[in-house]
Amino acid sequence: MSLTMTHICLHVENLLQCVTFYERYCGLCVVKDGTKGGEGSIYMAERIQENGIVFQLMSGGTKQHLSKSDNRHFGFVVDSRKTVDEIAKNAHAEDCLIWEPDEYIPGAYLCTVKDPNGNYVEFSFGHPMPPP
Repeated sequence: MSLTMTHICLHVENLLQCVTFYERYCGLCVVKDGTKGGEGSIYMAERIQENGIVFQLMSGGTKQHLSKSDNRHFGFVVDSRKTVDEIAKNAHAEDCLIWEPDEYIPGAYLCTVKDPNGNYVEFSFGHPMPPP
C-alpha cells in the first residue's frame, strides 16, 4: 500500500483570524476558498508547493487551551536565527509568544507562537529532520 499525506485540517473558531495568522507568520497563501458567508473551508499552502501538503482551516471549531508545557505543534523552518528572533519579537508584541527563542535541541534555534485558535506553531533554524 502506498500513502501520501495531503493535508492537515484545523477546526477553528475564527476562520479569518487564522487565515491572517498563517499568511503573516508562515507565508502560506489561500489556494482554495470554499467558504460561503464566512463558513466552510479554506485551504492554504506554501506558494511554491500548492500541490503538496496543505492546511485546511474549517469554520465552526472551538479554541484550544494548551498548557505552556504541551509540546504539540506545527513546525516551520526559517532561513536564519535572525528570522526566529523577528518572529518572536512580533509574537511577543502581539502577546502570542509561547517559548522564547533558544536552542531547545542542540543546534536548533527555535521559538513557538500560539495561533488565534490556540494551536502552537514552531519556527526553527537548524532543526534537523528527523532530530538526532
